[in-house]
Amino acid sequence: MLRWMTNSTTGFVVLLIIAFIVLLGVYLLPTLLAWLMACPQRIKIMLLNVFLGWTILAWIAALTWALATAQDESFDDEVPERQEPWLR
Repeated sequence: MLRWMTNSTTGFVVLLIIAFIVLLGVYLLPTLLAWLMACPQRIKIMLLNVFLGWTILAWIAALTWALATAQDESFDDEVPERQEPWLR
């Protein structure tokens, strides 16, 4: 399979698409963690990550901010449901 990916045009395109998806996931990791862990400042973290995440310092700052302000202690399934402030 590796030979097919490196020797054919279609395989190379598939390899590029897979690499793009993986790199996009790593780039958006602080945003994904902020949303999954219900951070109160998740919009600000997302904006910092999307617009300045290409700089390594801003990406590290967004990741640290997301982990430091997380509401959940773990990723367990037994987390109680939270109501958003505008739904009260």
